Amino acid sequence: MTTHSTTAQEELYGESWATRFARIRAAYGLSQGKLAQTLGLSAPMVSQLASGQRVKISNPAVLARIVALEEHLTDAGVVSGDSAHLARVLEEVSGTAPLLRTTVASPTADRANAVRWLRGNGSPEDLTSLAEVATDRGAVALAAVFRDAARTD
Repeated sequence: MTTHSTTAQEELYGESWATRFARIRAAYGLSQGKLAQTLGLSAPMVSQLASGQRVKISNPAVLARIVALEEHLTDAGVVSGDSAHLARVLEEVSGTAPLLRTTVASPTADRANAVRWLRGNGSPEDLTSLAEVATDRGAVALAAVFRDAARTD
């Protein structure tokens, strides 16, 4: 039976913590205690989240670690159960701490970074084609970014 808290978890995060934790634990071969240690939570907190006694994870670093573990679920080394790969992923994830900023990034800087990234990852021909598709679909600002990235001057 789904509890009110589990329903709230599903509404907030897409799935209950029980489902997400079970998938992670199975893929990485983790006990609940080792999962807690990797995430930076206490074992009782993981238990409370999994049982629906608690709904939210308020620490963004913990949430980022959960998402990182989930993103690695399709890695060949995780899928195959390669113990060395699993250990590397767990060590990498447990050591992460997201950078939290109190300032808003500049849209101009973000645009310049996007143009720079596109130039490094796409040919001028492909970027020009993407600009044309964006224009055809009415995405004028996006088309301009693609055109700027396509320039080789």
